[in-house]
Order: sequence, then C-alpha cells, then structure tokens
Amino acid sequence: MDILLEDISKRFTSGWVFRHINHKIIKGDRLAITGQNGSGKSTLLQIVCGYLTNTEGKVTYSIDGREINRDNIFKHLAISAAYMELDEELSAAEIFEHNKIFKPYLVKELDEFLDLVQLGSEQDKEVKYYSSGMKQRLSLALALCMDVPLLILDEPTSFLDYQKKEWFARMLDQYGFNKTIVIASNDDFDIRTCNKSISLD
Repeated sequence: MDILLEDISKRFTSGWVFRHINHKIIKGDRLAITGQNGSGKSTLLQIVCGYLTNTEGKVTYSIDGREINRDNIFKHLAISAAYMELDEELSAAEIFEHNKIFKPYLVKELDEFLDLVQLGSEQDKEVKYYSSGMKQRLSLALALCMDVPLLILDEPTSFLDYQKKEWFARMLDQYGFNKTIVIASNDDFDIRTCNKSISLD
C-alpha cells in the first residue's frame, strides 16, 4: 500500500500537536515515526490508520495504483497498540479464532499460531491473567499474521525483553514481507527494523 501525507496537521483544544507534515510512504516501506514524549507520534499513527481525523491536510491511500476510500481503510490494515485492547475475558486461542472471522490470516491453523505466540501452558488462560509482555506478544502476533497490506505498530517492543524483541524482529521479517509498515517508537531496536523515519521533534 502507498500512503501520501499532504500538509497533515492536528489540533486539539489545547493547541497544535504538529503542523505541515508531508511524506510519501511506498509499498514495502518500514517507516519509523520518532519524537520525544508528547510530540504526537501516536496521534500521527492514529491519523494514518484512520482512527483520528486530521485537522488540516489530506491522507491518500492506494493499492497498485487504485485509490482506497479512507472510510474503508480499516479493511486493509492490522494494528497493535495499547489503545486497541484485547478482549481479556477470552484466551489466546479464542481471540485468534474470533479474529479470523473478520480478517484473513497468513497463518491458518490454531496450533501454528499458538506456537508462534510462544505462550506455552498459558495459551488457554483468559488474557486478563497474562503479564504485560504476554499481552503485547499476543497483540503483535495477531497483527503481524493478518493478510493485509498495511501494518500499524505503536511502541511494539515496550514490554518485551531483549529475547522477545528478537522474536518480534523475526516475526516482522517473516510476516511483514511486502507489507507497508508504520511504527511509532523511540526505541532504538524498533527504529533499526525500519528503512525510513520521520522525526516530530
């Protein structure tokens, strides 16, 4: 998926978060959005995925030259972020089977998905009993394995130790191939997985 950001600006009642952002994201790019806390990383990410509306400017999406209406962009993306909460009353297995109803997955079988998530004996427990790292790993696996052209990740390794960060990098290479990926993060590990960046500082 190609994404064109033209003069993107966002204002809340407290004032402007950022103004006049222009950038072209090409199919297959891995773009890091960086900046200090409060600079608007997550806000820009939410604008890119259609979760928030920009105050000024225009966002254009296209797949192989065919423009996609922004109202339908949710059909073409997967997202992993703290503000997109998992259903904590379900297990990892139940969440995977439920999500498959709405989006196509590159991983078809439950056992294969559970192996990827590496939750071991915890995979049948309700998510509310998971640690922060386990929840993040499940959220990332669900997003990475979706068969969609756009992948949106907000602070993807914030609760992961170094071993699990390496797991994330392997998953990104295996299941992020040929996808357009946008990551909001200040973590050096996350940034190194990308080939382009925007700084909001």
